[in-house]
Amino acid sequence: MAGYEWLAVAYLLGLTLAAWVSRIETVRRLRVSAIALAVLVLIVTVALTAPPTVRAWAPHAYLIAGYWLPAMLVTAQPASRFEEWLAATDNRIRRFLPPVPEPLRQVVELAYLFCYPLVPLSFSVVWTMGDEADVARFWLAVLLAGYSCYGTLPWLVSRPPRLRATLRSEGSDTLARLNEQVLQRVSHQLNTFPSGHVAVAAAAAAAVAVVSAPAGLIIGTTVGAISVGAAAGGYHYALDVLLGLALAAAAAMVAGVI
Repeated sequence: MAGYEWLAVAYLLGLTLAAWVSRIETVRRLRVSAIALAVLVLIVTVALTAPPTVRAWAPHAYLIAGYWLPAMLVTAQPASRFEEWLAATDNRIRRFLPPVPEPLRQVVELAYLFCYPLVPLSFSVVWTMGDEADVARFWLAVLLAGYSCYGTLPWLVSRPPRLRATLRSEGSDTLARLNEQVLQRVSHQLNTFPSGHVAVAAAAAAAVAVVSAPAGLIIGTTVGAISVGAAAGGYHYALDVLLGLALAAAAAMVAGVI
C-alpha cells in the first residue's frame, strides 16, 4: 500500500483505540469501531484490487471519514476550559490584525465556501497534470494535515467563535447566511484545532504548485482568502488559522511536496 493509505489505516486504528479508552457510551464505542473497521476494509480492498483511477480518488472518502469520526468521541461539554482559553487568546491576537474592509469581507466569505470543492478541484489538477508519485504526495500531504487537525477534537473541544453566545452575529449578509446553512449540513459544528479547513486547503495548494505553478498560484490565493474568511467570519479562531497554515507547511514537507 501507498504511504497515504498506511497513514489512513494508522489514524483509524488510533481512533478505534481511543473509542475503547474513552468514557463514552457502549453504543457509541461500537458505532465508532464499526465505522472505522468498515473504512479500514475499504482502504485495503481498494489498495489491493481497485483500478488506479478508483484508488487515486478514494482518499476523498478517507478524508471525510477522518473528519466525522472524532466528533463521535467527544465527551466534554462544548463550553470547555480549552474554549475559554482559545477565545481569550483569539482576543489578544485580533488586536494586532487589521480589520477586513467590507467589500473584501464579501470576497473572503465567498472564498470560504470553496473549502469544500477545493480538495477535489486541486486533486483534479494533480491527477490531470501530474504522475503517480504526485498523486501519492498530494494525498499524503492532505491526509496528514487533515488528520492532525481532526484527531485533536475529542480532547480539545471548542465551538467556532460564531457559535459562542457572546460572539454570535445575526448579520443579514447573504453569503454569511449561505455559509451558515452549508455548515449546518456538512459540519459537526465543533471547532477543529488547528483549523482543518485551512490546513487541508493549504496542503492541497502546495501539492498543486508542484505540477502547475499557475494553478498553484490561483489555488494558493484562494487559500489565503479562505484563511482570512475563516477568522473574519467567525468560523475559526485566529490561532486555529495560523497553526493550520503552519501545519500544512509541515505536512507538505513530510510528504516531499516542498
